[in-house]
Amino acid sequence: MATAETDLLMEEMRQLRTDFGKISDTLINIAKQQTSEAAARANRAAEETWSDAKDMAKDVTKRIEEQPLKSTLIALAVGFLLGLIFSRR
Repeated sequence: MATAETDLLMEEMRQLRTDFGKISDTLINIAKQQTSEAAARANRAAEETWSDAKDMAKDVTKRIEEQPLKSTLIALAVGFLLGLIFSRR
């Protein structure tokens, strides 16, 4: 009788090992999927940010072309102020 119980226990242990293997595989697949989705979201966010930066650069270029004198004076003023700030170190 002890042998039959031992055999049953051993079979249940084998089944548990199989079940834990399946659970492990499922968790690995979920982690891979989550990683792929996170990478895709990060990629989309980077593309949107890059697109926004290009749009802003085009807008600045357009404003400079529309008002070159004003743009030059602003650039000179900013350069002068930065020069004052950094020359006092």
